[in-house]
Order: sequence, then C-alpha cells, then structure tokens
Amino acid sequence: MESSLEALRSRIRVPEGKSFLIGLSGGADSVALTMMLLPEIRKGAMRATAVHVNHGLRSAESDGDECFVRDLCSGIGIDCRVYRADLAGRRDEAAARVARYAFYRRAIRETGVDALLLAHNADDQAETFLMRLMRGSGPDGLQCMAEEQETDGICIFRPMLELGRDEIRNALRHDGIAWREDSSNQDKTYLRNRIRMELVPLMEEIVPGAVRHICTAAGLIRNDNEALQDAAREIIAAAAKGNLLGTDELENAPEAIRSRTLRMWWRANGPKLDEHELSSDQTRQLTELLKSERRKVNLPGGYHAGRSNGFLHLTGPVRETPAPVEVSGPDTCFEGFRLTETPSEGNPGDGKRTQEVPAGFTAGCQIRTRKPGDRIRPFGSKGSRKLQDYLTDRKIPEPFRDRIPLLCKGDEVLLVCGVGAGDIPGWDIAAKPVRLTWHGEMPWMK
Repeated sequence: MESSLEALRSRIRVPEGKSFLIGLSGGADSVALTMMLLPEIRKGAMRATAVHVNHGLRSAESDGDECFVRDLCSGIGIDCRVYRADLAGRRDEAAARVARYAFYRRAIRETGVDALLLAHNADDQAETFLMRLMRGSGPDGLQCMAEEQETDGICIFRPMLELGRDEIRNALRHDGIAWREDSSNQDKTYLRNRIRMELVPLMEEIVPGAVRHICTAAGLIRNDNEALQDAAREIIAAAAKGNLLGTDELENAPEAIRSRTLRMWWRANGPKLDEHELSSDQTRQLTELLKSERRKVNLPGGYHAGRSNGFLHLTGPVRETPAPVEVSGPDTCFEGFRLTETPSEGNPGDGKRTQEVPAGFTAGCQIRTRKPGDRIRPFGSKGSRKLQDYLTDRKIPEPFRDRIPLLCKGDEVLLVCGVGAGDIPGWDIAAKPVRLTWHGEMPWMK
C-alpha cells in the first residue's frame, strides 16, 4: 500500500546527477524531505549528507533537537554533520541565519557536495510574501523564494515549495514518523508567527486557497523580475567598470531597470555587510545623482557615491595604494592598465594616450599612483609644479586622481595616463623614438 509520503514524493523535483546537503532541523518539513529522499539515497542514486545547526537559542530544547536528528540519521543510516553555533549573546534570527549559512558553506567544503536542499513549503512562501508586503518590499522582495537559486555563495534547491504544511504533517502522521516542534513558533511577538496563526487562517476563510494564490503571485512576480534583472545586467555589462558606472545608458532607462542596475552595481562593488542591500531611500538618492555633478551620496559601510565625467563613482573609506611596478619590456601591466612600447609611427602622439620618446627613455621608470611630494614639469613649461595643482588645472575630478597611472622617475612624473606629458624630450626622428601607449578605461578623459 502506498504511504502518504510516497504520494507526496511524486510532487517534488530533485535535480538528477547531483550530491546534496539536507538542512535537517528536526522539524516536520525537513524530516519529511529526508524521508522522501531516503529510497534514492539507499539505492545509491543520490549522495546526501544531513546537516544540523544547533543555535542554542532554546537551551535544553535545542539540545533535544540535536539528539533527535542524530538518532534519526543513525536509525535510517545516512551521514549527519552537527555544528554548534556561537552567537556571541545575540538571540535574533538574523544572527542565527548568518551562523547557519556559514556552517552550510563549511559543510559543502568538507563534503564536496554540489548543493543544499532546504524544506521550505508553500505556507512558508506565503508567509514570507505577506511579511515583505507589509514592510513595503518591491518586486525583488516579493518574488520570495525560488525552487533553485544561489544565496550567499550556495546553490540551493527547495523541492517542497508546492506542498502545504498541513499535508506534510498529515503524511508524517499517516506513516508514523515523529518530528520536533519548535516552541518559539507559538510566540506571537514574532511577526511571522502572527501571520501564520492569525492572518493566514483568516485569509483562507475569506478566500479558500489563498496560500496557493499567493504562491502563484510570487511566481509571476519572479518571472517579471527576472526579465528586468536581465535588462539591468545588460547595462552593467556595457557601462560598469568596477567602481565606475557610466550614466548614459542609465539616464534613458525605465525607472524599474535603473534602480535594479544601481543596486546590482552596489552589490558587486560595495562593502560586504550583513545588511548589504541598499534601502529604497538610498537607491532614490543614487538615482537623483544621475542629474547632479556636485552632490555626494553617503552609503553604508563608510562608502559614498559621486558623479563626474559621465560616470557614477563609488568610493570606500580607505583605498589601499597599489604597489609600484617597474617598467620592463614592451608591455607593462598595472591595476587593469597597460603601457606598451612599439615602433614609432612618425609623430609625437597626443600626449594623453600616446607619447613618443627616445629609445631607452623608460629605463629606471615605475608606474604607480600619486603620492605626496609628486611634481611634474608640464611639457613645454619652464618650471615644475605640484601634481595636485596640475590635475586641478586640468579639471580632473577628485575621485579619479588616486586611480590615474603615472609613469615616474622618483618623485618626478613624466606621463599622466589620459591627461598629459611632463618633461619629455622634444620629438626627433634622429633619436629613434618609440611609441608609448596607455591601454585601459580612462573616464577622466571624457
């Protein structure tokens, strides 16, 4: 006779050809997922290891969950890894989640599996949607959980998102399989618990099938959001150069795409904080920056953004100075730039991107960024001056000045990439000149 879990198994989808961790808390959902996968594990069609994190938030009850998981895995014959978290006195779910995912990453490294299986169900999805809706989330938040996604560097699969909480528990009861109940799930001081215990039942009473309809809505939002994300990625690919983001493509983009592009750029280049996402107000300020050359927007982690020369630029609190590089051979690389030496083209060059110099001129030279005391003798000038004043006179925006590669001998600057030349001998074909060319993105030239 087919058991209730066997009936549910036909409604879950687990990718073939992968090995997994199973997040096993001891609750009904994770126990059901483990038991539904057990036949595949036993016949060798799937390699899986259970992982349990004891956060210690409920003292003896948490220890009881750990013992239950150990006994369950021992009884059914699957590998189990148990970790104990030190939350340093914190008792919030955010801290527990950070610790849990850190252990998931560790377990993935230790076991070499491909992905993590989590047992979120349809009710979890609906509750998450309602929580985020009440907090004013946009489409990024309302798309909720996906069956497959990458989170915190982990490939995650959620095979049970189409199953309801009650039918999962009924299946376990039918098969006589025990699980652990988390007593904190009855505490109505937590918003999720009130939604689960009060709001969702009322919604189901008013509109039967409300949970299912909410999950459908979340899926539709996800589909639309993915299309908008793809459009934002195209702008990033065309306009982003690390902590620089060209504004031309953004200014004419629809607001829904523009805001996603700005957040995507921030995620890639901002500090790695526990709360890494920009707020709606910070996103709005970045959007307004597209129309202002002089303003500065303060961002999390001591970062700020500005706009100049057709670029948004992101600046951190302290920028580490890159080590100088000795010029050697026909091709020298420095921080994403290259200085090449090629045969003369019969003219002195433009002095900004190209410059012809006598053969052997670069011997003993370095490429580096600016430092205090740097001076330059602008080409054709009788005297030298501070590099800072030289850059100011040429209206080089402040955010770029510490990034510009310089060809130097000691404290004397000979070439300023994309800006101009210093004390370079006059061009003379009899000196058998060679051509120096800077390669790389030079937004300060715009």
